[in-house]
Amino acid sequence: MATRSTFLLLLLVGVSAIISWLHQVGAVSSNVAELQRQRWRGKLPEVAIPQTLAARLSPLSLTELQSLAAGLKKIDAASFAAHKFCGAAGLICSEDVSFPARAGSNFANPNAELGEIEEHVFFDKEELRESGEMILPDLSPCKYLVSFLPSELAQMMPPFSTANVSQILNLLNISSGSNLSRSMVSTLEMCEARGEEGEVHTCSTSVEGMVEFVVSRLGSDVDLFTDTSVVGSDQRVRVTKVSKRENMVGGKPPVTCHNFAFPYGVSYCHSIKGSEVFDLQLEVVQGNEKVRRNATAVCHYLSNGAGGNQAACHPVFGEMLLWTPKA
Repeated sequence: MATRSTFLLLLLVGVSAIISWLHQVGAVSSNVAELQRQRWRGKLPEVAIPQTLAARLSPLSLTELQSLAAGLKKIDAASFAAHKFCGAAGLICSEDVSFPARAGSNFANPNAELGEIEEHVFFDKEELRESGEMILPDLSPCKYLVSFLPSELAQMMPPFSTANVSQILNLLNISSGSNLSRSMVSTLEMCEARGEEGEVHTCSTSVEGMVEFVVSRLGSDVDLFTDTSVVGSDQRVRVTKVSKRENMVGGKPPVTCHNFAFPYGVSYCHSIKGSEVFDLQLEVVQGNEKVRRNATAVCHYLSNGAGGNQAACHPVFGEMLLWTPKA
């Protein structure tokens, strides 16, 4: 396996490309986040970046990125200041961080059991009916939200696989066996797991990569749905209205993107043939009042894993993104 020094040497191949790129775009933007927005608009001109994703764009300035690229010229492995890199790029490299399970995080693992998944994330399709009841999961925002690397830098990281986990840990100065390293290994294993029958999935380590996958599955004429409301979090709610979305054109299944635990942004995006989308109106009891809120649910039909041969339905909430062909 390549040593950390060897890996840094390999990174030099991409340094000159980054510096050239920075000179080309410097007149257009002063920060990496704006470049990520420009690339988003280039692929999805009619779709606004949701706030949950905008908050995770890279905080790096072009000057900082150029400085980072210049720093990678040094061959000595000790010269790469991982803590400065993590801080400047909005990453989480603290070894004692233990990422909580989020919606769908173990959904990709064919060996996962329902007990290993965040409580109440999945519910039976039978509950999707008027007067049906379900318990919503914990809808509070994830405590640990990390930034996505710009695509150029993401491509310079060690290949995203379990075979290269030691290189990633060494580069970011994270000890093997730490809480964070265990979360990283779990994410890598889930990204490499065999998909469900009829499923196409990818793990994107950049916003640009996520958009590329969505466009490859659905084209650029899409609708994007998010739900950051915490009304009904961890509560039993009543379904007062439900309607199945029948207007998704071309028979293309929706794409759902889940946030996975890693020092930098990783989005597990998948499309499963036969998936269905439902619009819901829910009734939530808050004190002496009954509050109504809208919600969206997705049902996947699985051949193994958490759902067995039944539908695995989950709400769209938090950092989750749901993409459908435009109505």
